[in-house]
This record gives sequence, C-alpha cells and structure tokens, in this order.
Amino acid sequence: MVSKDADDLLVFVTGGATFLEVLERLSARSAPTALTPLAVLRILQEELGISFVESRSILEYFDSQMRPIVDVNLINERGGVILRQCRS
Repeated sequence: MVSKDADDLLVFVTGGATFLEVLERLSARSAPTALTPLAVLRILQEELGISFVESRSILEYFDSQMRPIVDVNLINERGGVILRQCRS
C-alpha cells in the first residue's frame, strides 16, 4: 500500500514541480528533523521509483545540510532529468 505522502509527492512531481520545489516539500514534511542526503535518496527511490544510481549524482550540488552550493538553475535542470523518470 502506498502512503498518502508518496501519492501526494508523485502528483506534485508529475504536475511539473522543480527539483528544488520537491526538496522544499520533503524538508517541510520531515520537520522538525532535518532532511539529509540519504533521506532524499531513500524517498526518491521508495516513493518515486528513482534508483540511487540515477539520483545520487544530484547530491554533489548540495552541502551536507542539503543547501545548494551551485546555481539553482543547474540543480533544477539536472534534477528535472531525474524527475522525468517518474513523469513518463
């Protein structure tokens, strides 16, 4: 059985959300606990069906607290490639 959070996330992503918008939603959902890189990978795999192999490269664009360390347009462009896997 798929959780309501997973259903909501899939609808959000298939509706065209950017990668950073997805991270904002995941961060709000995990509060008050901080969203970690490993948690992002786990959620992408478990809830959106995107493998660690495909998604782990996006982590190089963030520090350990998941704050962007490169241009946000680059993150959304690369993240969009990853998210399209569950949109198709």
